[in-house]
Order: sequence, then C-alpha cells, then structure tokens
Amino acid sequence: MKRIHYILTVMLLVLSTGSAYSQKDLQSVPAVRKFSQQGWKIQHAHYSFDSLTVYFSALEPGKKNYDLYVTRSHAGVWGTPERMNDAVNSDADELWPSVSSDEHRLYFIRRTVDDKLLKSSHGTQGVNDQLFVSDNLRGEWQASEPSIIATAHDLSPLIMPDNQTVIYARRETEKKRQYYALLHTRYLGYGVWTLPVRVDSMERRSLFGPYLKQEGDTVLQVTELQEQERERRQIDTVYVTRQVVLPKNMRCARYGVLSGVVTDENSGKAVEATIRLYDAITANTLDEALSDAATGRFRVALQPGHKYNIDITAPNYSHHYLTIDCRQSDSLTSRQVKVQIARNLSIRINPYDAELYTPEPPEREVIRNATTDKTLRVQTKREETGRIYDLPIGETYAVTLFRRGYLDTTLLINTKRDVRFSAAELDVPLQPIKKPLVLKLENILDSAVTEGTIRLRNRNKHEIIEMPYTPPTTNIMLRQEDEYEMVIQSPGHFFFDTIVSIPAGYDQLLCDVALKPIQKDMVIQLRNIHFESDSYILSPSSHAELDKVFKLMEANPNLHIELSAHTDDIGTDAYNDQLSAKRGEAALEYIVRKGIDRKRLTSVGYGKHRPLVPNNSDENRAINRRVEFKVTEF
Repeated sequence: MKRIHYILTVMLLVLSTGSAYSQKDLQSVPAVRKFSQQGWKIQHAHYSFDSLTVYFSALEPGKKNYDLYVTRSHAGVWGTPERMNDAVNSDADELWPSVSSDEHRLYFIRRTVDDKLLKSSHGTQGVNDQLFVSDNLRGEWQASEPSIIATAHDLSPLIMPDNQTVIYARRETEKKRQYYALLHTRYLGYGVWTLPVRVDSMERRSLFGPYLKQEGDTVLQVTELQEQERERRQIDTVYVTRQVVLPKNMRCARYGVLSGVVTDENSGKAVEATIRLYDAITANTLDEALSDAATGRFRVALQPGHKYNIDITAPNYSHHYLTIDCRQSDSLTSRQVKVQIARNLSIRINPYDAELYTPEPPEREVIRNATTDKTLRVQTKREETGRIYDLPIGETYAVTLFRRGYLDTTLLINTKRDVRFSAAELDVPLQPIKKPLVLKLENILDSAVTEGTIRLRNRNKHEIIEMPYTPPTTNIMLRQEDEYEMVIQSPGHFFFDTIVSIPAGYDQLLCDVALKPIQKDMVIQLRNIHFESDSYILSPSSHAELDKVFKLMEANPNLHIELSAHTDDIGTDAYNDQLSAKRGEAALEYIVRKGIDRKRLTSVGYGKHRPLVPNNSDENRAINRRVEFKVTEF
C-alpha cells in the first residue's frame, strides 16, 4: 500500500503541473489543505474548464472508502469541499473524476475489491475498476451508470473539451505482468460510443495516465522505467512523466472558446455573472457558467453544430447578449470579450400627444416605489422632447407625468423582470383634457339653421377640426384652455368667425350663433387682409380670410360679389386710387385661382374716398385701410 500511495502522489503532482484544467496545485486550496492536515487522503484532482471548480477523490479519516468531493472558487476564495451526492458516491471507492467542459456530465472510476480473491491471487485479481457516468440535470447529479465502453480494468478517464473524446487507461496483463495501455473512444450520442482503440504510440509499460495538456493533442502519462533504462540514464527514479502526441484522428475534436471579463458598467469592478448559452434554433440551454467574482473572468467551450445565443447577467443587473454561430467548422475560434452590465436602467421617456403625435415633455414628474409607495429621488436628465431617468434595477417603479392640458399619466416600469439592456426608450401617449363646445345655430331673422359646416383651428397646436352641423345642437370636443379660431358657414348665410376657448373648471361651453342671411347690396368687411408696405402683393396672413370668401361662394353658386379696396389719406388721390384698384384685383385673382369663375367677381379701388372714420389718428387710418365685399347678385 505504501507503493500505491506514492504512485498516487506522483499522479497528483503531474496533474497540477501538466493539465490544461489544473492551473494551480490542489494543495494551494486552503480548505483542501486543511482536510489534508486533518489526516484526509486526497488524490485525483480535476479542474473544470473555467478553473473555478475542482473535483477530487478523498478518504475521510475513519472511513473505508474514497468518495468524490467538489470545491468552488468564489471571489477568489475557495469554499469548503462538499461531498457529492449518493447518486455519485457509493459504498465502493470513487476515483479519478473528470467533468465535461459544460459540467453536465461526470466520468469517474468506481473500484470494488474482493479481499479474498485479492489475497489468493497475490494482488493480480480481485480489483474491479469500472468507468461510470453521471449526468447533471437541473443542478442535481443523477444516478450513475456504467459506461458502455467499461470493463473491470479501467482507470483515469479524461473527457476532452469537445465533450465527446475520452482517453482512459486500461489495466492489462501480459506474461503475468501488469501494464497500463491508453485507449481512445468518442461519444456519438444517445448512449453510443465508438469502439475503444489503443493509442499506438503509447509506452507499453506505462503505469498511469492520461492527463490533458494544451489544446488536446498531447497527453501526459506516468511511466515506470525498467531497470536497464534506469541504468542507461544513470538515474534512480522509478517513475517518470512522458508526453505523448496523439494521432490526428484521436485528438480532441475542434471546439471554440469564449472567454472574457464581466465588469460593472459604472464602477468597473468585477461582477460574478451567470453566462447562459442557448441553442438559437431550439432555445434549449446548452451550458451555464459563472464569472469569477474577484476578477470577472469566465471561460466556456463552444461546440460545433450550434448557433449560440449567449445571455450574460447577474442579480439586479442588466443583460448583455452575444450571438456566435459555430455551425461551420471555420467559425470555431477563440473569442475574448469585455462585457459591461449595469445596475441602473437608463430609461428615456418620450411623452407625446395621443392625437397629434407631437412631443409633450412633462412639466414635472413623481417617481414612486410601486411596492412601498415611497416617493423616490432618482437622477433625471431633462431634454427638449423627454426625460431620462436612472432607475436601480430590481424594483417596480410608478412614474407619474404631469403636464398642463393633459390627464396625469402613470406608467409602471418593472425592473424585477429581466432587463434586457442597460438603456431603454419608451414612448408614452398623453391624453388631452377635452370638454364639449355645445353649438346652436340660428338665423338672425326668425328661422332655424338646418345645415352648415364648422371649422376650428387650434391657435396653440397644429390641430384642425372640420365637421357638419347637425341641429338642434352639435357637440364638439375641444382641448380645455386652448384657443380656437372658429368659422361657421351655412348655405344662404354669410360666414361667421370668432375665437372660442373653454376655460379651466368648465365642464362645457354653450355657444349660440346667429347667422346673417345673404342679401343683395349687403357689405361685409374682411378682417386680416394685409399687403406689403406701398404694395399690392398679398401677405400670406391674408389667405385665411380670403379662403372664407372662397368657401362662401363655393357653397352658394348663385352668389356674385364686388371686392373693394380702401386706403387712408396719406398720399395723392391718384396714387391711392391706383394702389387700391390693384389691391382689389389681387384679392380677386386669389379667389379665382382657388376655383371660382371670374364672371362672378368684380373688383374696384376707392382710394381714400370712403373712410369709415376720420383720418385723424394712426388707429383710425388703420381702420380705413381695408378690403370689403358687397353682394351684387344672389
């Protein structure tokens, strides 16, 4: 037994220096070293692909059998080793653990010993070493089963990062002498393995192995030197470590590596994040790993034939997404990424008018914790069309927006659910406060008005309302406190225009309008007809008033009118006569261009000869500068 223990010690040293899985001596793990100091016998260490987990075999003082244990590194500190569950461990010895790169499958040796047969055969029989496999489903190791390739003489399995290729040793006997041959097999799926094949280039007298080195094309093996070889080398060493290059057809299948660092977006500190790998086609989870809490580093293997969707996140952090396509062999490469995830959700709120779709940023807002109803103060950035709030991830927020003329709007932002990105944008419709304008039309003489058209233009916003009049009253929903230019037209009546607004506090506004019937020789003064100084060119502000005349004539096809222009007393009679005549013609031409037959219109310029008030002040002169129309035929 002393010799066997020495061999196992040599194996542990070989693994700690030559394996791609073990980057450090297991004895450097304080919790394991403490076990060893307490009399535990520890051997057969195997590091996970990301080097953050170690599986090993240990014999507790007072116990008869070796069991498998696992310890994990968290924030640079190794945890207390834990015995794996009874689905893995048994009353026999569990030895040589080897875990797949995704840690979904564990390979190990279960050794049973027939003491009587062992004594009678002088150590050549009675030891049964069988290769077992256990799968990890939803975080629980399942009942272990013998592998289909297993015999009673298997040792030291090694699953390579492709999760398919296994190199293991087999104890064989030749001429009453035991030796250990290395064999190769590959998992094809659905419980099917290829027939184990001996690695031809391996030493015939090898004792233990194999251990993976570098990229999976080389294995290490502890080999016993024959006496003649020791004498030739002039050394006393009985056991040496040999490197053996695997034939190309036996090497680890090509795989990719995704490695990187996960840090906090704001502080730059390392974050212990979960890295989940999904199949982009089936959405099945393929792998899951953690980044080191002390360094933020992670390392996962990417297998061929998959297109990966990769989700990287931590509790109360945003998500970071990657997509890597490994369906083509040439896409299997090593990739390093720097991942930043955020504790705060930077959400931009864009309030807009629900009807006009114009930006309406809030005048103020109140942000509350939706669970506790506590009002919160959060960092807010005010922009011209909206607001940006920094909300700590992990709570549900109620954000209430206030703006005059609109209903108060509350939206719930749930950051307890998966926050897909560190920044988001949300368009929020605001409903305007509206009240009814109750409109009743009458004829100033005595008869009721039965038809008409109502047009309202909002002076505060780009809003136009057009609708027919339906007696006895028509209700029109207007934005409270906004000013509207209202124009009413009815066949046989002159148009009516005014400004309406529903004050705050009013539930409705009643409006009775008396329309003048069209009669021959009636004169109507047009407001807001403007020309450039000393010119007969119409300014754009005149178009709205002339459009009313156009609609009046359009609605009354038998109406004929005379357009007359007037000036004040500044300037000579001849100058004012000519200017007013051209201004009358300009107004006429505008209406003709809109579609009214020229035969229905005439124009005249009266100069300063028909003032409405004396030209003795600037205010009176402004009144006298005007355009009118007179009904000439109806």
